Amino acid sequence: MSGIVNEDEERGFKASLRRHLRNPPMRTVVLVLIIAMAIPSAIIYPTVSNVVQENWGEVQQARERHFVNVTAASWIYPFLRRQAERMQQADVPGEWRSVSFINGPCFADNLEQLPGAKYAYAIETACVKLHEIQFKYAADCAQTSTCNIPDEAIFELQVVLDRLKVAFSDANLVRPVTDDKGQIRD
Repeated sequence: MSGIVNEDEERGFKASLRRHLRNPPMRTVVLVLIIAMAIPSAIIYPTVSNVVQENWGEVQQARERHFVNVTAASWIYPFLRRQAERMQQADVPGEWRSVSFINGPCFADNLEQLPGAKYAYAIETACVKLHEIQFKYAADCAQTSTCNIPDEAIFELQVVLDRLKVAFSDANLVRPVTDDKGQIRD
């Protein structure tokens, strides 16, 4: 009788491994599942990430409107002015990041269509500065519930607006807006 041993009484590594494999604890099951998912993911990830990086620019351009017009200077200035004012008053991230200053009206192909001289330079410079400001202070407007735009960002946006206003002051693109008393408003 001494030759028959109960499996629960067996001691040693093989016996404990056998018991462990017959009735594995939850952490072992989770570990096996994670490893089983990690191996294919590690194999597929480089290919997928390269494809995503290659196509991301195309997706962003497709999302933005492409403005193609030789008289673009007449409407890009008010558009940029409105977007900068919106960013100054941003309460939610959608107002801060509502437009891309790389694509859309600031898309390189659209900027090439602008007539030369100070208007084109002012618009190109404003697009670059607005893009820099947008990403420099993006962390301040990252929460979905609120934007805490610092005063420095509002000041930098105002500098861009002032430079655009000076560049387009003699363009006579639109009549100035007046109030009820006929006074010109800014």
